[in-house]
Amino acid sequence: MIRMRFHRYVIVGAASLFLAMPLSAQTHRTNTAGGDLSDRFTRIIQTNSASDQVHLIDPATHQIVGVIEGIPHNHGSALHADGLYYYITNEHDQTVDVIDTRTLEIVKSIPLAANPNNLSASDLARKVYVAISGAPLVQVIDMDTNEVIKNVPTPGGVHNTFVTPDGKFAVAGMIGASNITVIDTSTDEVAWDLDLDGGVRPFTFDTWPDGSTRRIFAQITGWHGFYVIDWDSHEVVDKISPPAPPLSSLVVDGIQSAPSHGAVVLPDQSALWISSRATASIYGWSLPDLEFIGSVEIGNPAWLTASPDSRYVFVGVASHNEAAVVDVERMEVVERLPVGQVPKRNYTAVFPEGWSEEGAASNDQ
Repeated sequence: MIRMRFHRYVIVGAASLFLAMPLSAQTHRTNTAGGDLSDRFTRIIQTNSASDQVHLIDPATHQIVGVIEGIPHNHGSALHADGLYYYITNEHDQTVDVIDTRTLEIVKSIPLAANPNNLSASDLARKVYVAISGAPLVQVIDMDTNEVIKNVPTPGGVHNTFVTPDGKFAVAGMIGASNITVIDTSTDEVAWDLDLDGGVRPFTFDTWPDGSTRRIFAQITGWHGFYVIDWDSHEVVDKISPPAPPLSSLVVDGIQSAPSHGAVVLPDQSALWISSRATASIYGWSLPDLEFIGSVEIGNPAWLTASPDSRYVFVGVASHNEAAVVDVERMEVVERLPVGQVPKRNYTAVFPEGWSEEGAASNDQ
């Protein structure tokens, strides 16, 4: 049963906030649930939707340590299972660009069926799942050949793919079709799907102690907050919003029918954080009980991702061309890093165990 502790964000005089065009979505770290990530080599990948640059941030120092050049209208990002390559969707050329993590040079561009949005990788299956927004399908790339090996039909164009933390499923979310489709990464066949009452924006997962998927936290067109979807029953069991702010604090521009557009579960499974374009803030809830923690004002936040130690959340701040670093214990912004034009999507690339500073590029800017 759905707990009635939510409110549809329709406010007299402000309803137009959520009636504009759809926006884009958010990537997040995968295949790391239940493990100790504190000593793993890690890079925060910040893509910039209005430039051809992708910025790499060291989560330990909060400094920019590399820039990938030459990928216009870059969108989502992911990491090869062995740490050899970054995969980045290129909306301009309709490709997935493959970047050597040591040299930061593009070594291959994989042609796609139509315009891509996000992508997500399964280390377990050694595959990359690409959201094709311009066609009703997910395209599957084999990490060992860097070739498309399968097209998985979906009910509509796909806005986001996110792989579950255990790597066993790739989940596709659609805006126009208002659908979530779950793909078994061992077979690349559809395991189940779910129709919702609005377009599916970013989403993330929490897990059971054994690392298996427990719930999906999905952001839905026109909803300020998130829906809670039980993984086993395939049902929406809750709809949650943050406390209602005063009307004077609402942001009028840039909502694009997505008042909430970015979500991440911390690696230690202690909290869920989401971004709010409606209030220029991020909001947190404790896990697994989903009790409200509080908020941090950011300024037009887009996607967010977390450091491996779960202490910091990195937020793309699209209107300010910066990445904000939030200390979630102190509940404050501790760093603002200048990046490229209109930074939105980001991703925490956790490299394989034993990968060292010499293994991947880290060049001064």
